[in-house]
Amino acid sequence: MLSLHKINPMVRAVGTMGAVAALVTGVTFANLTSNTAALADNTLSTATASLVIGSVSDCTGVSTTSVPGMHFTNLVPGQTSDPFTFCLGNTGSIPLDITAQIPQDLSSSSLDPSKVTLSITCGGGTITKTLADLHSSAWAFPSNPISAGGMWSCSATATLDSSVTGGSVNPFTINFVGTQV
Repeated sequence: MLSLHKINPMVRAVGTMGAVAALVTGVTFANLTSNTAALADNTLSTATASLVIGSVSDCTGVSTTSVPGMHFTNLVPGQTSDPFTFCLGNTGSIPLDITAQIPQDLSSSSLDPSKVTLSITCGGGTITKTLADLHSSAWAFPSNPISAGGMWSCSATATLDSSVTGGSVNPFTINFVGTQV
């Protein structure tokens, strides 16, 4: 049998280093080839936000874009019109805060938009603003939010200032915007 003392010290050092290198390589390989763990069957989906408007208070025949609006004629200064009914619904899966705004500038109308007050009641909350105010900024309903799958019966009335002596307002749109809560 060969004695370790009789082996050249240089050969012993190289052999020892080779053995250590082989051991480190084996341990590293064992660590790099560990078992696999997985997070499987993942699904992701977004919530939906969908505001609809209907031309009747029970929300039948709804649209995601627009329905015919109110046409008040023969209004008497100082008096309020009959109510115009419609509905807003949330067919999405998340609650929505609803705002109302008139995008058109009505200042060129023969009837001053600051002399016409519009009251819109939806979901038990009412916005009462002049047409000029409704153009200047969006107004939130105090009954916000409308729940996912919810529906609001709405009505709108117009009141002319008692100082009005005649004229008309240019056609306008009221935009209702639903924003996720």
